[in-house]
Amino acid sequence: MNRNKEFAELLSITRKFLEQERDMGIKEFMQQGDEKRAESGALDDLAMKIKDCQNCKLGRTRTNLVFGAGNPKAELMFVGEGPGFDEDLSGIPFVGKAGQLLTKIIESIELTREEVYISNIVKCHPMRDPTHPEMRGNDRPPTQDEVAQCLPILFKQIGIIEPKIICTLGSPATRALLNLSEGIGKLRGKFYDFYPPYGKFGEPIKVIPTYHPAYLLRDPTRKREVWEDMKKIKKAMTSISPH
Repeated sequence: MNRNKEFAELLSITRKFLEQERDMGIKEFMQQGDEKRAESGALDDLAMKIKDCQNCKLGRTRTNLVFGAGNPKAELMFVGEGPGFDEDLSGIPFVGKAGQLLTKIIESIELTREEVYISNIVKCHPMRDPTHPEMRGNDRPPTQDEVAQCLPILFKQIGIIEPKIICTLGSPATRALLNLSEGIGKLRGKFYDFYPPYGKFGEPIKVIPTYHPAYLLRDPTRKREVWEDMKKIKKAMTSISPH
């Protein structure tokens, strides 16, 4: 079995587990009785619940868990791959050079970081050499197991925030949410339906993939394509009914 098939099976197992929880009516801390708690309180509860997470080896090598940041009622959510060196030090997503570029991308559609929500599929820094967390350029993609362990946390964040649109940054984040094997070049700029296991059950969220800001730093010629994707997001946000 190749790695893509193994990864797809992991995602399928994770989704089936969460769907079973949903069907049983288990919404954990996100609801009290028939009333949903305030989004910010629910996110704080989730962050507190996972602050000492050791479900995978990333928890033993991180400096800080990088939960997410932004508006808990955001209509637009950005999801990346995982924290890097600067994010691991600060505990805040997308604060390094790629994060600075993401800020400019957000501002290009007349929004601020404080108006959107930013997170990653894994919450701890994946390092090639975890014995040297002080070393820059020590990043690596998360493993399939690391993604599978962290994905339920991201799904719960999405369920709490209930954004109108999710913009996935790069192939790993897109694959984790949509379970599509095509490369980001083929998937970007199109809207897909994502059915979250938590939140408004049965109601899809629009997902649009685009290039990761770190990739744009390596290949600035792709910035125009991202700008086209952002224009599509801005147009879609005016036509999708509020939650």
